[in-house]
Parts: sequence; C-alpha cells; structure tokens
Amino acid sequence: MGIEGKIALITGASSGIGESIALALGRKGARLTLVARREGRLRELAARIEAEGGPAPFVQSADLRQESGILHLFEASTEHWGGLDILVNNAGLGRFASWHEGETEDWREMLDVNILAVTIATREALSRFPESGGHILSISSMAGHRVPPSGGFYAATKHFIRGFSESLRMELRQRGSPSRVSMISPGFVTTAFHEVYYKGDEEMLSERSPEYRVLDAQDIAETALYILEAPAHVAVHDVLMRSSEQPS
Repeated sequence: MGIEGKIALITGASSGIGESIALALGRKGARLTLVARREGRLRELAARIEAEGGPAPFVQSADLRQESGILHLFEASTEHWGGLDILVNNAGLGRFASWHEGETEDWREMLDVNILAVTIATREALSRFPESGGHILSISSMAGHRVPPSGGFYAATKHFIRGFSESLRMELRQRGSPSRVSMISPGFVTTAFHEVYYKGDEEMLSERSPEYRVLDAQDIAETALYILEAPAHVAVHDVLMRSSEQPS
C-alpha cells in the first residue's frame, strides 16, 4: 500500500531507529507526528524532513511514562491531522537490572515505557483508524525470542510485546477489522541503546560491545517500509533481524 499522504505517529522519534523510520516515511510523503521527550531534537528532525521535500511534520513532546501525556499527544495529533493510519511503537529502553540486585525504579521504567505506553498508544490508535484499517508496527527485539544472560527484565518486556502483538492480531481478526499488526525484532543496532542500558558505564560498554559490524538504524527503517508498503492482503507479522556475524 502507498505511504504518500498516510498519517503516521512515531514514538521515540528523536534518535536512532525512530529517527530513521521518520526520515524514510517522510521521503515517501507521509504526514508525520513525531513524538519524544526531546522537543529540540524533534524540531531539528522535522526541519530535515521538510528540507528533503516531505510534508512538514507535527512535533509533540511527551513523557510516555504518564498516561495523561500519551492521551494528550493523540488528541493533539488528531486535531492537527484529522486522523491516523499508522502507529510506530518505537520508544523503548533497557536497563542493566538483574533479578538479584535490580532497582525497582529501573524495573518500573521498563514496564511503563516498554509495556504500558505501547498498549495505551495502541488502544488510542485503534480508535482513530479509518474503516479501511490502519497498521500497528512495534519495534521489539531479538530479546523477545531468546533471553540474554544479563537482560532478564528487559527480555521479559519484549516477550510481552510478542504475546501482545499476536493477541492483538487475533482480536482484529475476530472483530473483522482490516487493520494489521507487525513487529520488527532486531539484534544489535548502532544506536545509543546500550549507553542507556549500561548507564554510561564505559568499562562495561567496552567489554560487551560487539567487535563485528552490527545493524544500522537505516536497515530497520528499510524493513519498516517493506512492511508498511505491503499489499493489503499481506500481513508481515514479525521480522527477526541480526547482523550476519551476530552469534545469538
């Protein structure tokens, strides 16, 4: 299906995978709502998209840990564009937090952003999709398909996204809705994710960073385009992506 003229809301759009997806959709002529906490970064991105010939995006800063912030951004986006066709659930984070010594605040932040924000945003998107259907695309992780030895809580949140997406797919079918639900589950990607995950611990980052070529955010964006442009009768449910050198 064509992207031009579609209204897409992208969370976590200020950097990394979200930024790359926004640029890719903007080049295709999508009308974008860019969401993140860093409004300055969003406005810089919006200017880049417009300079490349895309429609001027709508920028909305929001703290996805707060339901009120999520509800407000959907209301503002709907008022600006008049509807919604695509939701990209990209915002997410990991914290290095073991079961023995993890801090409750780290666990709560992952629950709020990786699970509750995704489900609340999805509910709000579904209520705004046209009768012809919309598309929910969630950026998950390879951690949703296997459990890394030191990332149990983060992996658990991504296993939730996997179960949530399949449950939503079945619910849409039961309701006779033409809307589609998809995931992309990347392995290591060149983003700031691991800086946040290891809380800026340079020694740990050095020890655990891959020595081989990992995926780029652009690789994920190109896959997102493939999914979103697929014909209406094609539902790409999950794409697992690794570097060809990644061992697990």
